[in-house]
Amino acid sequence: MMDPSEVERAIKKLQYQVKTLGEAIDYKNHPIEALIMQMDWGEGDIDRVHDVFEKWDKILKSGTKMSSGAFEREFSTMGINYQTLKSVILSLYRNGQWTSVCEAYVDSFGDAPSMEYHGIMRRERE
Repeated sequence: MMDPSEVERAIKKLQYQVKTLGEAIDYKNHPIEALIMQMDWGEGDIDRVHDVFEKWDKILKSGTKMSSGAFEREFSTMGINYQTLKSVILSLYRNGQWTSVCEAYVDSFGDAPSMEYHGIMRRERE
């Protein structure tokens, strides 16, 4: 049986190994997996993100226009701010998920979205 200090060392070692593996994930080919590692999320975290996108997909399909402020507030309850939301949007879009929601969000900024969103603005999917 391991004593508490051995358990702590083993956990730190595993954390380091997982962090190293996470950094090796190819973001272009595995954007969601890279996002999960970057954000230090568990399964429940990514599920909540998908729930928000599903909700907005239904809202948009009903004919309601995207409100970037309302959309961003949904994520603020999860501790995801505007800057972090950029990573979420880009990862989902690159993965081909919720693309209409991502495009509507970017379009809600008119002709002046953040530079990171210009590929979505031009509908460039990698």
